[in-house]
Amino acid sequence: MTRHQPEWQKTLLPWRGCSNHINAKPMLADWRQIAVALYDNVVATGQADHVVSRALSQINIADISAVLAVGKAARGMAQSAYDNGVRVARDKALIIAPSDDHNDAHDWPLIPSAHPVPDQNSLIAGQQAAALCQSLNDADHLLVLLSGGASALMVAPHPPLTLDDKIELNARLLASGGDIHQINAIRRLVSQIKGGRLAAMAAPAQITQFIISDVENDQLSSIGSGIMAPDPMPVSESLALIDTLGMADLWWVADLHKQYADGRMTPPLSPDHPLCDKIDSHILASNKQLIHAGVIPDILSSLFAGNDQHSKAQAPQIIAYPRLSGEASVMAECLAEATISAVNQAGKTVIGITGGETVVTLPHDHGLGGRSQELALAFALAFKTAMQGSDMPWLILAAGTDGRDGPTDAAGAILDSQMPLDIASAKQALLRHDVWNYLDQSGGLFRPGASGTNLADMVVIIAGS
Repeated sequence: MTRHQPEWQKTLLPWRGCSNHINAKPMLADWRQIAVALYDNVVATGQADHVVSRALSQINIADISAVLAVGKAARGMAQSAYDNGVRVARDKALIIAPSDDHNDAHDWPLIPSAHPVPDQNSLIAGQQAAALCQSLNDADHLLVLLSGGASALMVAPHPPLTLDDKIELNARLLASGGDIHQINAIRRLVSQIKGGRLAAMAAPAQITQFIISDVENDQLSSIGSGIMAPDPMPVSESLALIDTLGMADLWWVADLHKQYADGRMTPPLSPDHPLCDKIDSHILASNKQLIHAGVIPDILSSLFAGNDQHSKAQAPQIIAYPRLSGEASVMAECLAEATISAVNQAGKTVIGITGGETVVTLPHDHGLGGRSQELALAFALAFKTAMQGSDMPWLILAAGTDGRDGPTDAAGAILDSQMPLDIASAKQALLRHDVWNYLDQSGGLFRPGASGTNLADMVVIIAGS
């Protein structure tokens, strides 16, 4: 991706303080540039060509005899592997990537698949991935290049479930309000390839998997629903989640319980299974690594560096936010409250960055939007409501690092205090979960395009004293 290059040092304007709110408009333009640059640099640092080449230098690539790349970063990860000398027979390679990812790829077989709703190509992808793994023997070394989105891009529902059943389940799960660990626990229950089952198909081959993580705590069983990882959750607990998330009415649930009870359904791979010794897993990049311990702290330190007292006084206070989790609208209110409190305590401008993944619980009848769009609009409402009568400037960027927020063309939203905000209309948009249409009309959508990676969501907030 040529767009996401680490050029912040060359493009950012000098930091402009906010001592005069009358001149907030040019200052907000600077803030917007800073927020977008922070987003761009997280995406750039998480690109496959950076992380895969570094990881490949630590292993003997001559041993690799097969490659399976699946996820939103699959094309880039596969291309990086090829560029760094990985060579396998064409029938021992498979790339499964989103159909809207237009990154160049070499001549390894590619299945353009669907996300977030699986389709017929997702089913074909699951079948071909299984066939590739089943073709391996003890002399083979399989390189798995895994990134977020794999759960929908590659499916193999266990009978009696059909693709239509899988699509319905996926829609219900995404609307349930469950977190990614709960959602993927249920996906593992009903799959022939998830929950380590694909690794079992590849046995006794050696497996090395390089992973770009989009889930909190980098839990291997939740990244792509753990196609090459054991399942730490007992089957009984996973089955109970079906009731917890309101799925017990699905026609196949009773039969699923029976199949597990009488042994007709092979359970996911357990953590103590001997096959786990043949799987070597490496997290190459994750949201938490980059935002809290990597590129973001480095950029902020350099951006606001200055030895003289005036520079230090003008530099904003960098604040720590909690990780993104829970309902998007509730998280937004927490961030607004934390921001206002931080500004009051610091007595000057503050800037905060966080990441993770929120959820949105959807009713049956809902509009169009995504969790980052909802978070940004809910933050704007909460901030404006709490600060009635104040002209304090603020800006929020909330976006998915993959470049897509829900089933929309936007990564999220970027809003500021100068943008018109019709409180009644905004509340209705949130109530109907139809924020895309509201933000599209108001010019608040953030559309950077597909990024070629997936490191969950990030939020940048800047607010003045």
